[in-house]
Amino acid sequence: MQIITSENYDKFRENKPVIAIGAFDGLHKGHQLIIEKCIESAKMQQKPSAVLSFNPHPLEIIPNQSPPPALVSRKQKISILDDMGLDYYFEQKFDEDFANLNAVEFVENILTKELKVDTVVVGSDFRFAKNNEANVEILNKLAEIYNFKTNIISQLNANEDRISSTRIRNLLQKGKLDKAEELLGRPFQICGRVVHGKKIGRKLGFPTANLKLESNYVQPPFGVYAVEVHYKGKRYCGAANIGDNPTFKDRDTSFEIFILDFKDKLYQKRLCVDLIEYIRPEKEFADVEDLKEQMRKDVLYTRNILC
Repeated sequence: MQIITSENYDKFRENKPVIAIGAFDGLHKGHQLIIEKCIESAKMQQKPSAVLSFNPHPLEIIPNQSPPPALVSRKQKISILDDMGLDYYFEQKFDEDFANLNAVEFVENILTKELKVDTVVVGSDFRFAKNNEANVEILNKLAEIYNFKTNIISQLNANEDRISSTRIRNLLQKGKLDKAEELLGRPFQICGRVVHGKKIGRKLGFPTANLKLESNYVQPPFGVYAVEVHYKGKRYCGAANIGDNPTFKDRDTSFEIFILDFKDKLYQKRLCVDLIEYIRPEKEFADVEDLKEQMRKDVLYTRNILC
C-alpha cells in the first residue's frame, strides 16, 4: 500500500480510484465493511482501491472540541489498512483551511481535481465539509454534477445496536474486552516503545518492559491482564499491569509487561500488546512477599490460558 499525504497528492498518477472516506478512528467491523466494499468494487472495475482519512483527528482542530481517546494509533491504522489489501492510503492534513472547505470545494478540489475519483464509498451516516454541513444526500447530488459514482453502505449492527467507536470505548473503559473484541474484529491492542522504568519488577524477579504509549489510548480499568505481545513478527505470552503501583506509592500511571520465556533486551524497541483477559484489579499489598506471590499466580494463570 502506498501512503500519499495531502501535500503530495499531485504525485498521484493513477486515474479513477475507488475511495472509501472516513475518520476510521477505530477500524472496527463497521469501518472494515466499508473498506471491504471499496476493495471489492475496485477489483470488479479493475480500478485502484484507496482510503481517504485524516490526521490529526478532526476534533483536535474544531474549536471547543477534544478528540476521544484512541482505539488505534496512526501506525496501527496504516498497518491494518495495508493488511486489508488497499492500493493507496490518502492522508489529508486536517487543519483550519481544510476544516473550512464547503461541500462543493471539498468535492471539486480534493475528490475530482486532486484524486480524480471514480467511486466514493461511505457509511450511511457520513458527514463532511465545514461544520459537518453535508450528508450522503448532498454527496449523491454532487456526484451527479461532478461525474463520479457513490456507494452508500448501511450501518453494521451487533446485538441490534450500531457498531461504533464510542460504543467500543465504553466497553473497554468497563473492562469488557471480549465484547470490544467482537466489535473490533480483533483484540484491543496498545503499542509503544520500551523505556526505562523504576525497575521494581526486576527487583521482584519479574523484569518488565515499561511502555511509552504511541497514542492517547482508551484507558481500561487498572489491573493485571493476560496479554499477547507482538515483536519482530513473533507472538509471546505476557502478563501486563496497568496502574500506579499502590504497594510502592507510585502515583504515575504505567503500562508494564512481563514477557514469559523472553530474554532479549528491549530498550527503545516498539512492542504491540493485545489485551486478552482481565485477570484481577490492581491492589495494595501488605508487604513485598505477598506481592511476589500474587505475581507468581498471575504469571501461572497467564501461562495456562495463553501458552
